[in-house]
Amino acid sequence: MAKLRSSRQNDLRLIPPRRLVAVLLFVSLLPLGLLGVGSWVVFGRLLNQKSLELQSTIVEGHAKAIDLYVEERVRALGFLIDAHTVEESTPEPILKEVLTHLNGSYQNAFVDIGIIDNKGNHLAYFGPYDLKNRNYEEAEWFQTVRKERVYVSDVFLGYRREPHVVIAVRADHPGAFWILRVTISSEQLKTMVHTDYLGTTGEAFIVNREGLYQIRSKTGPVMEMSPMASPVWHPGVLNSRVEVEGVTKFQATSWLNNARWMLVVQQDEIEVRQPVHEAMFYGGILISVAMLVVVATTLMATGYLEREIGRANRRREEIQTAFMRSAKLASIGELATGFAHEINNHLAIVSAEQTNIKDLVAELGSDEALGQELLDSVQRCEKQVKRCGSITQKMLQFGRRGASELRAVQLMAPLEETVRLMRKQAELRSVQLILEVEAELPAVQVVPIELEQVLVNLINNALYAIKQDGEIRIGARRELDDVLILVQDNGCGIPPENLDRIFEPFFTSKPVGQGTGLGLSVCYGTVHAWGGKITVESTLGQGATFTIRLPINSTPD
Repeated sequence: MAKLRSSRQNDLRLIPPRRLVAVLLFVSLLPLGLLGVGSWVVFGRLLNQKSLELQSTIVEGHAKAIDLYVEERVRALGFLIDAHTVEESTPEPILKEVLTHLNGSYQNAFVDIGIIDNKGNHLAYFGPYDLKNRNYEEAEWFQTVRKERVYVSDVFLGYRREPHVVIAVRADHPGAFWILRVTISSEQLKTMVHTDYLGTTGEAFIVNREGLYQIRSKTGPVMEMSPMASPVWHPGVLNSRVEVEGVTKFQATSWLNNARWMLVVQQDEIEVRQPVHEAMFYGGILISVAMLVVVATTLMATGYLEREIGRANRRREEIQTAFMRSAKLASIGELATGFAHEINNHLAIVSAEQTNIKDLVAELGSDEALGQELLDSVQRCEKQVKRCGSITQKMLQFGRRGASELRAVQLMAPLEETVRLMRKQAELRSVQLILEVEAELPAVQVVPIELEQVLVNLINNALYAIKQDGEIRIGARRELDDVLILVQDNGCGIPPENLDRIFEPFFTSKPVGQGTGLGLSVCYGTVHAWGGKITVESTLGQGATFTIRLPINSTPD
């Protein structure tokens, strides 16, 4: 039981192939899956963060650019009013020249230019609108400039009834002040805010503290209320996730123009995440391909291992079978040797007695009929003694090798001699013996008399299998480093269930009294004693082929 249990534990075929595949796939795919999930999470967050950082960078850059844009124009106006008096700036040709120089320096940033006195009266104006003699004393921008000297207004309509922004700078003189004012159109501001980095759903716009659009937006015209009613001031750039008309957007905001305006950059969440989704998609394809490669490789490796395990198990079984057969042969050989010795002792006595009886009968000579009958009985006893002696001789050969020595033999001569001896017996059954020997075969190490005995035994078995009308082919050829001797018949064949037992001692398929079951066992032991192998192949109803494989320059076991 212990040996059986150990054998089962060592038999790798007991591991189900599906379990082996599952274990290998689990071990292979688990790290790859964890790597894929980890990459999806880490790189997804990283790419998402980079997308939001791009929005923040756009907002921050545009906010600085717009502040710088306004600051440069304020400084230019401050330089003009510090360098000229109101009398020098009032003539219209002078204003025209100043506006021309300003637009030349700042890419046509200004729509018009005007000078207002400390009462809010328009002293001088140059531009496309009829604004002379207008009074701005009640205007918000005028009141603010009187207090703060510099003022940049929100977008408003004013007298011209078109959206514009006023930049006004106050010039102080003893006893009075005057104001230099220029206007910038809302479209000019939109040019400053526009960006090409926001895809098809993104936009950038400006709102004031009340949430009114300062430039035209995709979601509303200038000076209309935006979804960001009364935005709250915050430092730096603020990123947030908002719902606009049922669409989720990523939004980045930054205050500018001394916290009078808020720059807003927003883009649909789907479009912001699109690069992330594309990267994850291609990453998923890569991971999937890697997994498919792992699965295919695992299946191939498992199949290969399963085949190798099968070969190893079959080889082990063959070795175990050969070992058991050798052990059985050794045991039976010892038993046969003992039996043979015991039987030979008694046969020797019987033989001696029958010789004595024969001599006594010859001396009597009185009754010829009785004497003849006694002689016939003695001859029958002698015949049976010889037959028993033949059987015990085979048992001795099976159980113990004699002192015969191996020697190099060319196979042609013993094969021809064996065919010659067996041809008469074959002709009696209408069986042809065909000899096919390859030319220039190398010599093999055998005992010549034993070789003839083996061949005679195999040919006798073939004759028994054919019964009547057939052929037996005896051949020899070289195969790599071996010489093969083949005995092939077209008889009844050997049943599959008998193939594994064909060389076992005392196993025979012949009727009782027609076979001892020792012939093939003796052949098996003899061939293995030479260092060779004997095998059989058979198809039921088509015949059998016995193959003796003898290595060139072999040494005996």
